[in-house]
Amino acid sequence: MPRNPLTTLKHAAAVAAAGTGALGGVGLLAFVQARLAGIGSAASYPVHWLDGDVGPAHPSAHRVVWLGDSLAAGLGAIAPDVTLPRLVASHSDRRTRLHVFATPGATSVDVVAHQLPALLQLRHGLGQIGQRIDAVGVTVGANDIAAFTSRRRFRRNIEAIAGAIDGAPLILVSIPGLADAIRLPHPLRALASVRGRWLDRVLQDAARSSTRIHYANVWQRPPWIQRRHRAHFLSGDRYHPSGAGYAVWADRVAHAFDLALRPVASA
Repeated sequence: MPRNPLTTLKHAAAVAAAGTGALGGVGLLAFVQARLAGIGSAASYPVHWLDGDVGPAHPSAHRVVWLGDSLAAGLGAIAPDVTLPRLVASHSDRRTRLHVFATPGATSVDVVAHQLPALLQLRHGLGQIGQRIDAVGVTVGANDIAAFTSRRRFRRNIEAIAGAIDGAPLILVSIPGLADAIRLPHPLRALASVRGRWLDRVLQDAARSSTRIHYANVWQRPPWIQRRHRAHFLSGDRYHPSGAGYAVWADRVAHAFDLALRPVASA
């Protein structure tokens, strides 16, 4: 009788972790975490077309670009309007013109290699008609856990992203709290969470280094969501957020965008 792939992966991770020590075990278990998350999950969700206008008519719309992974691409949401970029845009009292270059599975390396060129092309084209990008949102880091991206390289990639946006405000969404990803069994969940926190410090450091970089913390579950109810905020794969989960995140991310786009008071 064939072994359950989940059992096989758990056994392999436990054996390898014992042989490689705690640090190697964290990296390897995080790698297995990503494989588990991919069993019958991402492929079953559509990738939504999220570009377009959101919100009430306004003579001066904000133009916002999103880069990153499945979280900005809306994986887990059943419709475009309950994805993170569109929910965040709906909080604004001005129209938001969205350009979403995020793709499921993207690491920070992928963002720099494939999504930044698209952003630069858009920025150049807008410049030709006297327009600009008003803000850039980024969800990145969760896939770097499994890709064994070093913190030094992750930091360089975040610096490259910040340097490519030509002075526009940058909103870095924290790496999610993988401790709530109930698809992952223990100890995979705990070890992936540790590595996620370790990489997330890079995002926090970037926000502290510049007034134009803002950090939106979606790591911590709101206190009103009790542990036994967290499944209600996850999609069917029990890994990505559902529309309800994205709505919870959107409250925090929209606040960061509000701060970033707030007009500077004149002296």
